[in-house]
Amino acid sequence: MLLVKYGLILLIFKLFPLCCNGDRIKHRMYIDINASTSCFRRLNATHQVGCSSKRAGATGVAHFCEVENDLTFILKNGNAGPYIPILPVSLWSKKILQTLEKSSKVSGLLLYMNNETLVSFSHDLQCPNENYGVENTCSKTDDLKWNSGGTGILFENIRFPVFYIDKHDDIKTVRDCFNKFNNYSYDTQRDRSLCSVQLNSFMFGAKNTPTCIRRSNIATNLNPVRVCDPLGDKNVWASLFPLATYDEKTDKIKPILGQKYIVVAARTDTASFFDRTSGADSPITGLVTLLAVAKLLKQMLPKNENYNTNVLFILFNGETFDYIGSQRVLYDMQNGNFPIETQNGTAEIFPVIKPSDISLFIELSQLSRGDGRVFAHLYKVDSKNTNFTERLRTNMAASISLQKSEGTLPPSSVQTFLKKYENLSTIILTNHLRAFSNKFYNSIFDNSTNINYEYLNIGPSSIQQHLSDVANTISKSIFEEITGQTYTAQNQKVSELVDELLHCYLENPNCKIFQAVGKQPQQQQNRPFNLYVGVDGNTNKATTLLGFVLGWFVGDIVGESNENCTNISKNYAFRFYNMSVSMNDLNNTMCFRMVMNFTEAVSPAFIIKDYDWSSNLYSSWSESTWGEINMRLFLKPSTSHESMTMAVGCLSLLFSSILVYFIKSRSHILFTPESIQPSPVDC
Repeated sequence: MLLVKYGLILLIFKLFPLCCNGDRIKHRMYIDINASTSCFRRLNATHQVGCSSKRAGATGVAHFCEVENDLTFILKNGNAGPYIPILPVSLWSKKILQTLEKSSKVSGLLLYMNNETLVSFSHDLQCPNENYGVENTCSKTDDLKWNSGGTGILFENIRFPVFYIDKHDDIKTVRDCFNKFNNYSYDTQRDRSLCSVQLNSFMFGAKNTPTCIRRSNIATNLNPVRVCDPLGDKNVWASLFPLATYDEKTDKIKPILGQKYIVVAARTDTASFFDRTSGADSPITGLVTLLAVAKLLKQMLPKNENYNTNVLFILFNGETFDYIGSQRVLYDMQNGNFPIETQNGTAEIFPVIKPSDISLFIELSQLSRGDGRVFAHLYKVDSKNTNFTERLRTNMAASISLQKSEGTLPPSSVQTFLKKYENLSTIILTNHLRAFSNKFYNSIFDNSTNINYEYLNIGPSSIQQHLSDVANTISKSIFEEITGQTYTAQNQKVSELVDELLHCYLENPNCKIFQAVGKQPQQQQNRPFNLYVGVDGNTNKATTLLGFVLGWFVGDIVGESNENCTNISKNYAFRFYNMSVSMNDLNNTMCFRMVMNFTEAVSPAFIIKDYDWSSNLYSSWSESTWGEINMRLFLKPSTSHESMTMAVGCLSLLFSSILVYFIKSRSHILFTPESIQPSPVDC
């Protein structure tokens, strides 16, 4: 008998692995879809924009729409809602959004990329940053709409979650599920199981920035979650010549005072409706051209020959959201805290640079090739920017036509300065006269295809050669402005450098230039960096790398590469790093000295005590925090099936309650009480 007992136990253990594979029930119920690209919520001083699901997520029946009529059909005739329409991105417009907002049958939206060629796709405003720039520089009522194709959806408050999928395998999975269960007999959809989607993207922040920040500041142990954070990152600056002198004998630093500065600026950020960016034309063409100018000027002017003018390169971050970076730089300048924070505005290491020290402000905006024209926008015409424009015209390559535009001021960082200092001499270089030639401004489709970029394909009409020619023109003109002499040497060949920089930002961050500066990302996928500004306290890797590349281009070699390079005596006027000599000789490293640093790119609104949020003086954008963002497919039972399940459950509960009551009430009959023998007592 004992042998039979142990034999049965052994047989059970042998059969158990065969009948149970260990899969969790939820893995059999749901199919996870890669849904990391979603719309999320931002807030400003007055309202909230973006998307959010309910706390438990949004669920709805999947419905594929190839054309607008497919969407109209299901909104009018659908009887198994709520639905989550699945639309090609070509249909995503303000009109479609308004239609979905009005319908009670929609609980979410899923967008996908089909084979259709997009003509335009920009969801920024037609007048970007219109409330924080110079007045009357953009008008929605006439032809002066800079972003004429802008829908403004980026700044709409949408009541349901919106996701975007671009992987063909994921799109095929959703489509196959829809075709198998949903795509027939629409009149009887309520009577059968349907392929459905669950979208999870609940946002903790709500209402507006003042409310959200106040809630975050009262976080307790019972509620430790911050509900939003200010938008922000770092600005990057560097100078062509040193800003201070260093005496090795006395170990003293003396700031160089009384200089004027030519500012060469560009923006570093972009945005899109989803949590992913590209930014090929804006901002990458501008910032790559600035980097090439820095490299060329260092070769033309390796040291300061007692010049009274220095060149200050500034890369502003957060400009998409009401000029965050440039507002902070101007605020710091006005308070004596630029290029570094000081005590009472007194220069100790670097000179305190004020807006009045800027002799000329040159901003590099969207510069893709287009029709080969470059436009110099002069908002307020003066002798300084007029003479410099003529220098540009004289030095411009034969393949490029320079045209001057007086009185126009496209969206740009310099608007922040002109709003306070209207007599500042400025030039903005762009590839457009009026409306943007970039039809994908601030969208995920402003990619390498949009600017006709192909790696290692450098031809006379390529984007690489175009930006190289523009950089040479600007560099020669600045050389002549500083020295007062004509630049007679041949153009420097930087097309290969431009090609590699575009490759770094548009295709692969594991590129030779990022490796050369010794700060290359580790084990990164071949996927471009996200150039969205992000939130304060979380510096973007792209920003850090940008700073080191700029410093590398304007830096000087001061010795052999060694572990003590970064520990050279506490000379705060310079930074020291081990870097490669060139991108084509990565193993040959030397010790570089540079004048480069980072400054905060967080709106002054978040650092001014008791700031009046209703004043609209500074950008007030913040970003909501969130938990998990995901999307999954599942099979939703029919209404009759759900009713039957509910009925069976209720009957089971009723039967179980009666059975438990019966057993408990007659337990003295059903169960023989155990007799307890009293313990012996020692008398």
